[in-house]
Amino acid sequence: MKTKTAVKAVTIGTDKVLEAKWGKTLLAAGFTALPDVTFRYQKALKLKPLDVVILLHLASYWWKPTENPWPAKATIAEAIDVDPRTVQRHIESMEKLGYIKRITRKAKAGDNLTNEYDLRGFVKKAEKFALHEIETRAKRAAEDKSKRVTPIAAFSLIDGGRKS
Repeated sequence: MKTKTAVKAVTIGTDKVLEAKWGKTLLAAGFTALPDVTFRYQKALKLKPLDVVILLHLASYWWKPTENPWPAKATIAEAIDVDPRTVQRHIESMEKLGYIKRITRKAKAGDNLTNEYDLRGFVKKAEKFALHEIETRAKRAAEDKSKRVTPIAAFSLIDGGRKS
């Protein structure tokens, strides 16, 4: 029960922070969450700037954890002002890196539908960098704490406010 309460409290707190930063109107229109490691470790993840923008768009269509997004490449291309073939090439590149898995969809009549995009490969590969980021933060916090602690020996020279 404590876990659900903690998650709910964090969610409520996050909502208020987002609202303070972006305003109710922008949030009401929708927002997309993407882990910070996507940006902070972009080079290490071998992501080009356009790859990150495409990931943002794919994530914006990923509404449920159990359902993959399926936007049309042309929709993404229109939004970011590039040719659909450019979007296709970047998706192919991220597929080779193991970040995206394209899943072909067909209509009952056999016509092609937009592809589904499974992003679990990216989630798995980015997790390594997330763990590194968490460890780095913990080390920095421990270092900061050790710098703030005043050694007891520093006060041993003073006895009752007078020098010994």
